[in-house]
Amino acid sequence: MNKLLFTAPDGALPEATSPAYRLLHILAENGKTPRDVLCEKLGGGFRSYLQQLTGEYYQHWLIRNEKGVFNGRKQSLYWIDKRHFSCDWEQDKDARTIARKRYKDRSYYGSKNAVKRLQQATKEKGEADREYQLRIESKKPTHS
Repeated sequence: MNKLLFTAPDGALPEATSPAYRLLHILAENGKTPRDVLCEKLGGGFRSYLQQLTGEYYQHWLIRNEKGVFNGRKQSLYWIDKRHFSCDWEQDKDARTIARKRYKDRSYYGSKNAVKRLQQATKEKGEADREYQLRIESKKPTHS
């Protein structure tokens, strides 16, 4: 953890009592860590802590993952990119640049897909509104 502390920029480290810090500490100490271990040590899901660390909130830690096997089960393994441990500010910045690009790529494609989905949902809602009007609204008694 000391090597991370040495090169991390101001504001990149969570509060020492936070779950995000615990996640960072576990990954720093253990290297490749299976999902089951993280869930056990963090008391359940850790996705939001991972998002905090890899996102803008803590300046884009580059946390890698791959599929692997742990205790006979396929699952994701997570670890902090070695550049964060290099004690070299430039390498740490490189890792954060890669993490930021990945974060922004996910955001961009998520937004792009949301726009496509909105167009489809608008069309489907119009169809549902028309059917409702024809089948339900038209059967309501009129008051004279």
